[in-house]
Amino acid sequence: MPASSTKDKVKKCQKACTRCRGMKVRCSGSHPCTRCARKELRCQFPAEETRVTVSERYLRLLEAQLSGRKTDHRTHDQLNEDAHTVSSSDKSNNQPDSGSFRSHAPVAQLHVTPESAIISDGELTTVDLEPGHDGDRMRFHRNPLVDKDPSFARTPDGRFWYMGPTSSWSFCRRVLRLIGRCMPESNCPPDPWHLDGMAFKLQWTPLPPDVIPDVTNLPPLDYALFLFNTVKYHFGFLSFMIDEDSYLKDLHEFYRNPSAKAASARYWYAEYLLVLAFGKAFLSQKSISGAPPGHQYASRAMALLPDLSGMDQDPLTCIQALSLGAVYLQSIDMRRAAFHHIGQALRGCIIEGIHRHVPEEFGGHELSRRCSTIFWVVYMLDREFSALIGAPSSIRDADISVRLPAEVGNSVEHINLTLHVRLSRLMARILTTVYGVGEEFDGALIRNTQSILNSMAQLSQDLTSFLTTNFHGLISRASKMAIRLVLAHHHCIVLTTRPLVMCALNMHIKSTGSAVTCSIELTPTVASLLQCCADSAQTILQTLQTLADDDLLDAFLPFQIEDASSSAFVLYLIQAIAPSLVQGDAWRDHLNCVLTALIAKGNPAAPLRRKELRQLEQILAPFTPTPTSKSTSSERGHREAAGQGLIDGFEFGSFDMDDAFEWELLGFNSSVSLPPQELSDLADQLAAEGIMHSVGTPVD
Repeated sequence: MPASSTKDKVKKCQKACTRCRGMKVRCSGSHPCTRCARKELRCQFPAEETRVTVSERYLRLLEAQLSGRKTDHRTHDQLNEDAHTVSSSDKSNNQPDSGSFRSHAPVAQLHVTPESAIISDGELTTVDLEPGHDGDRMRFHRNPLVDKDPSFARTPDGRFWYMGPTSSWSFCRRVLRLIGRCMPESNCPPDPWHLDGMAFKLQWTPLPPDVIPDVTNLPPLDYALFLFNTVKYHFGFLSFMIDEDSYLKDLHEFYRNPSAKAASARYWYAEYLLVLAFGKAFLSQKSISGAPPGHQYASRAMALLPDLSGMDQDPLTCIQALSLGAVYLQSIDMRRAAFHHIGQALRGCIIEGIHRHVPEEFGGHELSRRCSTIFWVVYMLDREFSALIGAPSSIRDADISVRLPAEVGNSVEHINLTLHVRLSRLMARILTTVYGVGEEFDGALIRNTQSILNSMAQLSQDLTSFLTTNFHGLISRASKMAIRLVLAHHHCIVLTTRPLVMCALNMHIKSTGSAVTCSIELTPTVASLLQCCADSAQTILQTLQTLADDDLLDAFLPFQIEDASSSAFVLYLIQAIAPSLVQGDAWRDHLNCVLTALIAKGNPAAPLRRKELRQLEQILAPFTPTPTSKSTSSERGHREAAGQGLIDGFEFGSFDMDDAFEWELLGFNSSVSLPPQELSDLADQLAAEGIMHSVGTPVD
């Protein structure tokens, strides 16, 4: 390609018109610009401003000086000398002196005024450095959920408890503690501290290997088959964990000679008991005692699982049983035990080598396929439970070479499972970047959020294409796997943007003290990101409410209660920080409907999550702005700016249900995911300006 063509391709507009600059979108630079000409609006460019060239190192030293830190053996005279040298060089040669800055960081262009000069993550930007506000802007420079100070907390019984940064349970504790510090002790109710086992504590005694398992009090074969099909339907993508042909074959063998089969195939028998436990929990309503129906089967199954000494007999079936046990423990809110069991299953996969591709010539096509399927389901559960407890996974994606399901076959099931795997990989990236710890992540929140949004845009495009092709743009309410894809995608958006909600909450609390009448002012980028979080959270609640209306909630599995509670939690916060971003209170009705349905169906964790949300609502009341004409007008402008900051004419919107079509749930164009272009534009906004530049000042 000719050099001139390459140069034209990478050339950027050095000056944007007033309208494009205010919307934080790209400008063509022409007069009038393309966007204004298309809208038939007056196009104005700001007056010429004096620009100087300075080194990145000099700006970093300025930043350190302005924030009160000691500079690295640099005096004010040396700083001024560097600035004079650079300015003189710029005036004489219109470029920096290569000899003076040969060992320095790259030189960039920055508009410097007496009030502003700061650098962020290699991207130069300008902010007003008014006294008292620099600390607020730095809050958006890093993820406050990975700070060292609040990583541990003391429970009421005196124990230290690790506060995982990605855990919704830990997020609740952090928020309650942050707000509680600003309230009089008499008005601040104590944190309920719902620890593991408070919803329901499953207990069991390990059964020695030489003892024949108990095979009494089991249902007849026809009912066992019915429970298996019930579990298969409710499990969705988890149903891939159970090899149906093999399971049914063993099931019939078991009913011909229960004692012999249970003794020779202990791990399969544990799997069978867990299927019975899940089936009873899915079918039965809440018991009078509050214990999950079928928990006796689960206790007997857990007693048969291997200890840490190994799992030599039928390791693949053992991995399946451990995974099912982990899901059951997570379902009853025993998060730590669930993480232990899925970790043991994942390590079993590594020991057996099925995280690598098992060649077909080694054991045949069926064995290779089964190993691949088992690994990917364990992988997805490991990522999910890692996020729920706030701990890192024990395997890196770089160490995995097993083929994706779509590389093995192109059926709907293969593609569906592959999309679930990609969502889990995205989840892992979120855990290790947005929530990453270490020096390389200090000040990298902007860059990491941008990277995740770009990846999410590509995944959103593929997800929409899959749903369009296979569901004709509509997701059946009975399609568990498709609905799980949609909810997981929106949950990733909430998880990615939740640190920014915490940043904004810190600013809100700091600027208001113990009472507030107006919300903080947000400029388009931050408003757009919080709007993105709020809309995904509202979509999750509306989707779950629709399922609840048709009695289709997966009340016992842990995923939907997590989606509902984490979404509601951020909505309460955003409504206090920027009420205009959460239009109306319909989401509260959806939340109440979902929690009521889950509690009625016997979900062990739902009553605890409802209590936490009610306490949050109570404690947030003094910090929630009261509607005024001034704040309403200002917030409306921010909402319009947030919508325009993505793409002309686009606004995040919720979807409408059509009761005439009983089995149609969602139209993909409006609710499956944020359109890929909008996610890409959000990422571009971050690259262009950085979040620190986007933070407004508290409204008086």
